[in-house]
Amino acid sequence: MSSITEQPTNLNYLSPLGFKFTLRRLPTVNYFCQSVDIPAISMTPINTPTSVGTLGRPGDKIVYDPLVLTFRVDEDMKNYIEMVNWLEGLGHPTSLQQTRDLSRSSPLSTPANIGSMQTLVSDATLTVLTSHKNPGLNAFFSDIFPTSQSAFRFSSMANDVE
Repeated sequence: MSSITEQPTNLNYLSPLGFKFTLRRLPTVNYFCQSVDIPAISMTPINTPTSVGTLGRPGDKIVYDPLVLTFRVDEDMKNYIEMVNWLEGLGHPTSLQQTRDLSRSSPLSTPANIGSMQTLVSDATLTVLTSHKNPGLNAFFSDIFPTSQSAFRFSSMANDVE
């Protein structure tokens, strides 16, 4: 086999600027999305003792890091409030009504499935764009839910909006 046939057909680099993220449950977050970290994937090797030492063998359990999303907060704080309501409705609601409201706000909500897991989680799609800004690859994430919401700071010492 010659080295010419082993060359890639597309010589363009992947641009980290070319993406579109869609979170079905939170449409206001989509527009203000700044970054998405594709989860790291790891596997812990199985250590096998031998007479000459311990050898690592491929493991049997894949571990995925969390999907991390960074977004700007809009002036009305609507996207931030949507995320906090989702997190509170899942984690520690002050009443059952809070969980029911969360379930009803799902785009998949019907009278028959209020309170089901299907209405408490969401699907998301990361569309990676080509160098010509055309959709090139879609990464689908199913049944996602928030586990944390980072803080943000108001400060009168800032010179300008970053």
